[in-house]
Amino acid sequence: MKTRLVSLVSLVLASNAFAHHGQDFLVTLDTATPHAGQIYSTTGFDYSKHGGEEETAILQAFSIGLPAGFTLGASYQISNEGDSEWAAQSFTPTLQWNAPSYTWGQHSSLSLGIAIGWEIPTEGEDSDHSHSDSLELTDCSSLIGIPALYQACQLANEQRANHTHGDEHSHDGIHRHGESHGFVRLIAQLELGHHDQIAANLIAVFPEDDSPAYGYAIAYRHRFSDFLAAGIEATGDFDRHGEHLLYLTTTLYPNEKASITFGAAAGLTEAASDFALQTLFTWRF
Repeated sequence: MKTRLVSLVSLVLASNAFAHHGQDFLVTLDTATPHAGQIYSTTGFDYSKHGGEEETAILQAFSIGLPAGFTLGASYQISNEGDSEWAAQSFTPTLQWNAPSYTWGQHSSLSLGIAIGWEIPTEGEDSDHSHSDSLELTDCSSLIGIPALYQACQLANEQRANHTHGDEHSHDGIHRHGESHGFVRLIAQLELGHHDQIAANLIAVFPEDDSPAYGYAIAYRHRFSDFLAAGIEATGDFDRHGEHLLYLTTTLYPNEKASITFGAAAGLTEAASDFALQTLFTWRF
């Protein structure tokens, strides 16, 4: 079974995923949120290919810094799946809190945070992510006279409609979008001098009509100059058969207020996308 890249789920918090994203990182949330009264604008683009399936998504997000380490954000995403209609749309409010950081030595620090949010489908894909009109479901009419078998047949059709796109596209684990779900991320960020950053997330996803799922995201970035940085990111489920993706990233800093991150990802498991391309542009007001 195949799953889509969730990349834009949480972009506004940096996420989610697309959902779940960072201010400069692509799929990992960090603690570099706006100061109180400061506003970030983030625009993201994502393309992924999985066998014969393609998906493109665009996201616009805004976040504002609040007192006491809080950040409030909201994002709006539209996406398609290889056709010409941008039918899937969703809105994601988010809230992040960062604890005071612990510093030592020359420009080294550790900071912790937590982010919560909920993705709300607004058009195209509903909360149970059903696509039954495009599936070949079993005809249960001949079993109406046998209530137990009829109910079992209906249940099987419902489960397939809620979790399948065609023959090989499922929505399991932490990688969901266009589907009503909440999420929580525990965030840790380590600054090692002027040039190196490590960020890590523990992720919990709470689908409206499914069991909770858990996963991870981790990122490393080295800053070569005031203009250029490069790094690596990984994200996946706490399931070796789930979706696991590995990114190579490059970040450009044209000025003090803007950053542009480019990433290319390869799937590490059968459930993951074959490859994905992602761009994230952040402007800090």
